Amino acid sequence: MSHQPAGALPDGVGQLPAVVHDYPAAVLLVDTESTKVVYVNDLARQLAPDVRLPLDVEDWSRAAGLEVDPGSPLSASSTPLTRVAAGDPDTGRQVSAALRSEATEAREALWAIGMPLHDAPLPLRARSLLVLLPVRFPDAVAGVRAAAVVDRAHRSVLSSGLAMAISDPAAPDEPLVWVSRNFEQLTGWDAAEVLGRNCRFLQGPDTDPEAVANLRAGIAAGRTVSQVLLNYRQDGSAFYNNVVVSPVFDAEGRLIHRVSVQSDVTGQVVAAKQRDAALAEAAAARAAQAAAEDAGRFGRLLLTLSEALTATITVDQVAATITDVVAAELGAAGGGLLLADAARTHLRFSSLEHMPAGMNPSWARVAWDEDSPVAAAVRTRRAVFHRDREQLLAVHPDLPARAVLPSLGATVNLPLVVGRDVVGAVFLYWDQAQDFSAEQRAALQALAGYTAQAVQRATLISERRSAAEILQQSMLTRLPEPDHLEIRARYVPAAVGEYVGGDWYDAVVLPDGATTVVIGDVTGHDMTAAGHMGQLRGLLRAFAFDRLEPPSEVVSRLDRALAGLHVEGLATLVLARIEQTEEDAAEGLRRLRWTNAGHPPPVVLTADGGTEVMESEPELLIGLIPETVRTDQVHLLPPGSTVLLYTDGLIEHRGRSLDDGLADLRRVLGRCGGLTLEELLDRLVVELVGDSPEDDCAILAVRAHPEDRPRPPEAGPGRIS
Repeated sequence: MSHQPAGALPDGVGQLPAVVHDYPAAVLLVDTESTKVVYVNDLARQLAPDVRLPLDVEDWSRAAGLEVDPGSPLSASSTPLTRVAAGDPDTGRQVSAALRSEATEAREALWAIGMPLHDAPLPLRARSLLVLLPVRFPDAVAGVRAAAVVDRAHRSVLSSGLAMAISDPAAPDEPLVWVSRNFEQLTGWDAAEVLGRNCRFLQGPDTDPEAVANLRAGIAAGRTVSQVLLNYRQDGSAFYNNVVVSPVFDAEGRLIHRVSVQSDVTGQVVAAKQRDAALAEAAAARAAQAAAEDAGRFGRLLLTLSEALTATITVDQVAATITDVVAAELGAAGGGLLLADAARTHLRFSSLEHMPAGMNPSWARVAWDEDSPVAAAVRTRRAVFHRDREQLLAVHPDLPARAVLPSLGATVNLPLVVGRDVVGAVFLYWDQAQDFSAEQRAALQALAGYTAQAVQRATLISERRSAAEILQQSMLTRLPEPDHLEIRARYVPAAVGEYVGGDWYDAVVLPDGATTVVIGDVTGHDMTAAGHMGQLRGLLRAFAFDRLEPPSEVVSRLDRALAGLHVEGLATLVLARIEQTEEDAAEGLRRLRWTNAGHPPPVVLTADGGTEVMESEPELLIGLIPETVRTDQVHLLPPGSTVLLYTDGLIEHRGRSLDDGLADLRRVLGRCGGLTLEELLDRLVVELVGDSPEDDCAILAVRAHPEDRPRPPEAGPGRIS
């Protein structure tokens, strides 16, 4: 908005989204209760590349080599990273990191500042935003320091690129009762102008009625629904709005609120249309090639490139396509893809491994305003051609200071332009001189257009995955630490799809001292499945705690509740209760009592490395027949036993049967007898899930420690009676 709206935040706070998203800052989300880092952006990951989240914030500080002065670790100072994350001091402090990133050099001065989100909506209320910003952006540093001491109430909005709104379904016409700061920035409407109104005021003359009808049908059905709408800001400008509306129920299953998460996906929609246009052009080119073979190798190149780039989903895949397809088809000696930073201050090769062989490492990062052909290409948005080394050095005489490639002939630098944005550049070079014809230049510029669309699509997919992973992690339970039991878990999203799904785990310490654990899998691998999972988890958690009854009765109550409340979705699950009678305690045993609703069976690992599958008669998954009769199974657990609950993503893979998957699981478990639970789960993920899982996977492990021995440190402090 061009004006300063009523009730706007003071200067500095309004600038914080630029710090988080537009400036090259390392960003972490820290759980304030456990002081563990639960999320990092790409720049923060580069500062501590070898750690696995969640991780204690001080361990992350040591992994990143944070120092306040040369040789003085931040963790040993009076204000370690734990205090900084808690907002002490309010204005932050200067540090440096051991490694370089795409935004910073090693030991470059960084300003670290923490912003607890105490007044934010759940689940961000239990988080703190930690930003490490290069000091060479003084305006951004000044803005974030001012923001930190002015207003903490809106920081949930600043920690996310998503706009949020809450409505009251019990009130007439379901009015808005709260909107976030990003909602105001996204729509141009002030909170005071929209509270008390139905959110349909964002619709306009070209809003698709069918899309609106789909959204309303999902809301009326009481389910989580996602829809892209053409909406309008207060100033009348149109934008494509991705709206996800989720119902919020209390423990009794009553609808109390609806939460909508909204984001501007105009770029994504436009990119999809451009991609469709590119595919249409490729199809036309393919037909032209069949009619006239004299189109030559450049026509074939464009066809090959359009098909190859359409299949890419990551920036690394786009870079590999440039190297493997373009350079090879054109007879070039090499090439690479450079990406622009958000602030448009420099270009950087997508990764060092994609730099041309023999190129001076100083070219890994190119300043936007320096005297080089690739910088000139992005500044002018025009392709830059040089037929040979002599012509290149005549135009850019300062290049020898940075040592161009030893055997260099012709070079081409192509800017990657999408709309009004420059997202990067393609660099190609030949060993010998080349005279580029008008047709060759046109083909290369078309190549740049395809590549720009692929880069933007890959970037949008990466951003969507990051947001989805934060959402999924926020919906997973923080595990308790009951006496003499250690509970640990892992969640690994599928490598394809929306990166969010219906797998979940849970653990609850009951009033009688027993512990209930659950593993479940709602059908589907998308935002809808995640919404159903949230409803089922909340109901089951409440039922398990409400009455001291066997697992079969708890699941039966859930079956009836789902039917009575018209909650959609089918799921498999195992609900187990770990308990101990007086007789069991005298013998040092515990009792595993469980019921299985169509889910893979639990596996028990004994202290001596033996494994046993807890088989039982198959029973129906939940959500099918409300009156399904369910049964309990019982197994005695000797000291040191580990109970493993998991979803089918751990054992079911393409080309491998469930029986083979279970056999592989037992084989790996049999070699894990001496490992801690954290080490055991890491081993399972590495050996059975891998780097590109086909399905979501949740794993929950419970270890019964002997009561006559001290509780091991890795098991946590235990529950204080």
